[in-house]
Amino acid sequence: MKTRIITILTLTIIFALFTLSTQAAEPTWLFTVPKAESLDKGHYNIGFIYFDFGIADNLELGIHGIKYAIPGSNVAIGASIFPLVSPYIVFSPKLGSGGGLNIGIKAAPYFFFAGIEAPISNNLKFIAELNNGLTAGLRILPSKEWTLDLAFAFYSVNVYRYEYGNIEIKNFHPIPWIQFAYSGKF
Repeated sequence: MKTRIITILTLTIIFALFTLSTQAAEPTWLFTVPKAESLDKGHYNIGFIYFDFGIADNLELGIHGIKYAIPGSNVAIGASIFPLVSPYIVFSPKLGSGGGLNIGIKAAPYFFFAGIEAPISNNLKFIAELNNGLTAGLRILPSKEWTLDLAFAFYSVNVYRYEYGNIEIKNFHPIPWIQFAYSGKF
């Protein structure tokens, strides 16, 4: 089973590296960490696990919750729905050519989150985030409208039970992660 997963991931990465792509209209989230940008009015991301819409200038609503990107800044405020209801604030300064850092605070279950994205090529990015665990993987941009995320998440099985005891590494387990989105405009 592990060999099959590694083979599929390798072939997908090779395909992404050799596929020509223009800059994609990416989702406004990393894997579980929000960016301080919102979908433009009339734009949307639909897929697995995406169902988000730009309902007004700087305001998006969807499965991830509601988010307002403060104009002229690298800051957004919002309230997430998936996977847990929690208000948050995120700051997203740009790093170099196409990279970004996303750091913020939220109400629960842990107060701090952070994510980093670093371009490997025009259609491939490395993403790592800390949000109720550690997630790291690749965002593949096979075309202007499509985004494919492949990653591994290391989460504790108790993370959403609000058991604020000692954090023990033995409670964290690797979970394969896949999601995709189609970005479009009405």
